[in-house]
Amino acid sequence: MLHKLIFQKFVFTCLMMFGLIVSGQAQEQSNEVESLYNHTEQIYSTDDLLVNGQIYMPTRPRAKGSPYFGENQFSSGIVIIKGRQFDDVLLKFNLEDQRLILRAALESGKYVTIMLNPKMLDVFSIGGQEFINADHYFNNTDISGFYTLVYEGDFAFLIKYEKKFRAVYDTQTPNGSYNEMSLEYFVLEEGKLENITKKKAFLNHFSNQKKEIKSFMRKYKIQYKKASIFSLNKLMRYCDSVSRNK
Repeated sequence: MLHKLIFQKFVFTCLMMFGLIVSGQAQEQSNEVESLYNHTEQIYSTDDLLVNGQIYMPTRPRAKGSPYFGENQFSSGIVIIKGRQFDDVLLKFNLEDQRLILRAALESGKYVTIMLNPKMLDVFSIGGQEFINADHYFNNTDISGFYTLVYEGDFAFLIKYEKKFRAVYDTQTPNGSYNEMSLEYFVLEEGKLENITKKKAFLNHFSNQKKEIKSFMRKYKIQYKKASIFSLNKLMRYCDSVSRNK
């Protein structure tokens, strides 16, 4: 076990050295490498569970826009890994790759950027927006990836956020660009995941209660594709309620 941990620390150090070399920070390279070498063991022993992944290098840093949820900067958030919670950590969520990025501080005040192992993540939160790892949260289903869980009752209502790279190169976007963030809505019921992003698909899913649901949406002025998470939760609670009564 000890030999395995030493080997992991060695590999982690090598990866961080490689990341610095590739990034082109030639003037500070020797100082960075020395600092990383000196502090890797302390990072690994202190946050062994949190710092679990590989060095992150953006694939298209010059593209217009960004692949991240929210702003193109690290935000304070919460991560739960194997039931252990880490508060006030600096995070980015790459929607193109569906990977969570951590900015880990070194004792020297410098930082390393880690792409966390998705298989170990349970839940994370950025800017008050919570994401669950569906692989861990739902048992006996084929659903995978990170979703916002809006409602859970006799069925679960989930939102998946995505950004896609647009490989169009012109004077405005010589390095390509990222599309605006898109949202996909899903209902998970009896182990089956159904895409109900379009309002028609949503109403068809609750076809026996369509009339009552339309009336409820008009009463509370809920626009399906523009509704807040709070309004969607309210709507799904109602859908679940009227479904049970019929």
